[in-house]
Amino acid sequence: MIGCYITGALPRPKDLIEVTRAYDRGRVDDKDLERAFDEATVEVVNAQVSTGLTYICDGMLKWQDLLRPFAENLGGATVGSLARWFNNNTFYRIPVVTDKIVWKKSIADKWMYVKHLPKNLSWKAIVPAPYTFAKLAENRFYKDNNELMFGYAKALRSEIESLAKVGFKYVQLSEPALVYSSNPSSTSMGELDAVREALEVAVKGVPVKTCLQTFFGDFSRILPEAFDFPVDHLGIDLYETSFEEIRKYVFEKGVALGLVDSRNSLMEKSDELVAIARRLLKSIYPSDKCEVFICPNCDLEFLPWERAKEKMKLIAIVAEKLRKEFGGGE
Repeated sequence: MIGCYITGALPRPKDLIEVTRAYDRGRVDDKDLERAFDEATVEVVNAQVSTGLTYICDGMLKWQDLLRPFAENLGGATVGSLARWFNNNTFYRIPVVTDKIVWKKSIADKWMYVKHLPKNLSWKAIVPAPYTFAKLAENRFYKDNNELMFGYAKALRSEIESLAKVGFKYVQLSEPALVYSSNPSSTSMGELDAVREALEVAVKGVPVKTCLQTFFGDFSRILPEAFDFPVDHLGIDLYETSFEEIRKYVFEKGVALGLVDSRNSLMEKSDELVAIARRLLKSIYPSDKCEVFICPNCDLEFLPWERAKEKMKLIAIVAEKLRKEFGGGE
């Protein structure tokens, strides 16, 4: 099976940006702001549907950053100061953990526009993975980051189970911190063992498909240990990953290939991306039996909305060309 989807938040369309700026200046009330979010969400959902993406999300337009909904919704956590989001010119609010983390209610209640998701297509949710949440949070309660990671993983499991009940079929666990590093040395085996155990707490046996989506770093740093992670798919940022290193391995899990660069407004050529994917897939799947998603390497929110739409069309074109070549349906 060869499909395609987005891997994070979409940029806000121009009309929504104008309304949010007017709201900040006191020129628009809460009702008008909510109407603008509704209309923009319909726009970004329709763009995904018309493009032919395999799984649809609401675009995460209301999310100021990946961690904010969890910092605000989880018992024992609160929102802290601003910090730079890895090596990007964007920022996030640091989750501050002051007590035992407790899941209280689903992020879908406040942060997701489930009502605008198409009833006849499969839905995807995107959440922070355990290691990244623990790594980026300020820990004022647990004895160490590992204990914090497991505390969050338990709450995350409740969140994923709740999302499944709402109707989501696929959950992406975003894990940039696991591969991002200014230090070229590999993540330690002890850390990766702990990550695997935390993922077991969070996702083992949940009634949805799962992907551990890495970005901003070299995926090969966590191989071969990542093959033991209890997820269905492994997401790879091909703009940060050593292509030759991952070609040394044979994969049994599915992959989400970050072939389209979300941090560069230049448009890639579909034939070149197909050639890259073909070469990689023939290396890591000798039997040609694979479950593959073509996707952006990270959130498309780094680009203007019109360019993000073009990039979504591009991933769909690449997926279709690969389906014809490998004979994989959706």
